[in-house]
Amino acid sequence: MDTLLPSIPALLVLAVLEAGPAHGYQIARRVEEASEGLLGLKEGTLYPRLYQLEREALIQGTWHQGAAGRRVKLYALTPEGTRALAVQRAQWQAKAMAVNRVISVPAVQREGGLALGHS
Repeated sequence: MDTLLPSIPALLVLAVLEAGPAHGYQIARRVEEASEGLLGLKEGTLYPRLYQLEREALIQGTWHQGAAGRRVKLYALTPEGTRALAVQRAQWQAKAMAVNRVISVPAVQREGGLALGHS
């Protein structure tokens, strides 16, 4: 259970990069747009995750000249990142289904009887 929330930012980054290379700000915007504003990746979460994924060789960053002469680092999925995305996506879907089962059915129905303290 302790892996439920920590895995989400990495999964979001990999999923966004599946559509093509992007720099950090673009990744954050794509997550926000795709989730209709319900999800966001703040800098303090996003950049450490990008560095971790790069160290794990799941993404590769390359420097490019951006607007106004600023250098930006574009991140792209590696073949290993594509494989990891497929695995993490399947794991997340299984976890999401399990969470939905827990929150959708009252405890009384799951346990097949009345909850203690209720009549």
